Amino acid sequence: MKREVIHTPGLFFIALEYGVKAFLKYSLDGNVLIVELTYTPKKYRGKGLAEELTRKAIEYAKIKKLKIKPLCNYAAMFFQKHPEYQNLLE
Repeated sequence: MKREVIHTPGLFFIALEYGVKAFLKYSLDGNVLIVELTYTPKKYRGKGLAEELTRKAIEYAKIKKLKIKPLCNYAAMFFQKHPEYQNLLE
């Protein structure tokens, strides 16, 4: 189920219900987007939300011509499972 991913500076998120969201927190260091944390509330896990958020961050990095440094475990695993994005890694 695709949901709208909203982007604000330093954050991609999906609103799930009032006051509850899944999110990917990032920072920028020059031309590097650093994925600091991905979080999905427990009852929403396993539904592909973290993947949607990660793919949106990748899309943003491509548009802005940024490299990506995945610090959080989920993002690191995502890039291991998807070698097609290795060229984006710092």
